[in-house]
Amino acid sequence: MPRYFDIRNTVLLVVGYGILAEEEDRPVAYEIKEAIAARGRGTEHRGAVVVTDMWMLNQEMADLFPAVAIGGPAVNAFTAQIYEQIPVAFTRDEHVFIQMDQERGKRAAVWGMDGPATREAGQRFVREGFLERFLALTWRREG
Repeated sequence: MPRYFDIRNTVLLVVGYGILAEEEDRPVAYEIKEAIAARGRGTEHRGAVVVTDMWMLNQEMADLFPAVAIGGPAVNAFTAQIYEQIPVAFTRDEHVFIQMDQERGKRAAVWGMDGPATREAGQRFVREGFLERFLALTWRREG
C-alpha cells in the first residue's frame, strides 16, 4: 500500500546532507519525529518525515509542507534560507536557538552553534511547548 503524505498534516524535519549534519542533527530530527508521532496518534496522516536540505530546496512541492529546519545555517542550507525571516522564540546565551512565528507557524528552525547546542535546542523545542505550539498552528491550518 502506498504511503500518503498530507501537505497540511505531514511535518518535514529538514537536516543538512553533510557528514556532520548526518551524524549530529539527524538523531535530533528522529527524536522530534517520535514526539510528533505521539501527538498525532489517532488522527490519520498526522506525522513527520525526515528529509535533507537538498531535497527540501529542490522539490517544488516541499514549500507546501510545514517544516522544521534542524541544524545551523553553516550545516543546513534550508536553515540558511529561512533563519533571517523568522523570529527567535528562544535563545540561551546566543548559543541555542529556537525560531518560529508563534502566531502563524509553517516554518521553524531548531539549532545551536555546535552539535550539543543543537541537541539542547531540539530537547527544549519538544519539552518547553514550542512543538505543541507549532503543531497547533500547523495542524489547524486550512488548505
